[in-house]
Amino acid sequence: MSNSFDFATIDPTRPASLKQMFAISTRFTPIAAETLGVSGVKINKILRPRITAVIQSMEPNHGMIQKWFKSKICPKAILDLIKTEGLSEDKPKATKKSKTSKKTSKKSTTSPEASPEENKTASGNRSWKPSKIQEEFNSRLNGLETVAAEQSKTLTAILEKLTAS
Repeated sequence: MSNSFDFATIDPTRPASLKQMFAISTRFTPIAAETLGVSGVKINKILRPRITAVIQSMEPNHGMIQKWFKSKICPKAILDLIKTEGLSEDKPKATKKSKTSKKTSKKSTTSPEASPEENKTASGNRSWKPSKIQEEFNSRLNGLETVAAEQSKTLTAILEKLTAS
């Protein structure tokens, strides 16, 4: 089945669909990569998303998309808007820093009679302490549990009075 639809019949002022924008960005990516001197993985990982973003920011209509599909070069308006930082190969590579400090394990110096909250460790040498939000949440939860227990007692007493009558 061939695609015999005539795109010229669509209103040229109609906004372009995302599918059209992605198709145009895919079409212009190799052309722009050659113009900007980008190669390798950076073409699809960095350049194509930037071209897509530029095209979307231009809010093209159907007429512009059809004109771009016929074009054999990437329009200067798109090339000028592409952010080229991080695309050049001339950028020096970062060196790894050597670690000079060694991790030491600290044993708990608290007595076994201390509260269990003090002995907990979350990660490494840091002792576990609840944050202010956690403390506030715990106090609210304790208050709600107290209220629920009181209501349960009250309801039990009411039920006993009703069944005794």
